[in-house]
Amino acid sequence: MKNYKALKSASKVSVKKATVTVKEAVDAVKYKDGDSIPAGKKVGDVRIVAQPKETREVLQIVSKAYNPNTGEAKDDRVKTIDIASVTTDINTLKDEIAYLQSQQADLEQLEKDLKAL
Repeated sequence: MKNYKALKSASKVSVKKATVTVKEAVDAVKYKDGDSIPAGKKVGDVRIVAQPKETREVLQIVSKAYNPNTGEAKDDRVKTIDIASVTTDINTLKDEIAYLQSQQADLEQLEKDLKAL
């Protein structure tokens, strides 16, 4: 995230863990009078098995939001993020830095050789 360190210092952004619902709970449904009941089943037998609510923990970045015209605070913006993508971004930047440092060293050597003429 661009400017994360400065935004964090200014209390404009934070991170948190949150629990999100992946699937809502489903109550059991039983056969009742009037239903089309298959052979081997009877009124009161379970037609649809109950299923529990499914949740998972996620990591989120919470950013303050303001109306640009009035400066009034708006609802915070929340973005789900995972550590793997942050790690990938860090490694990509490290590779880019190494490449740029190599280019810089090449140009510095060229400059030195040209000045020596």
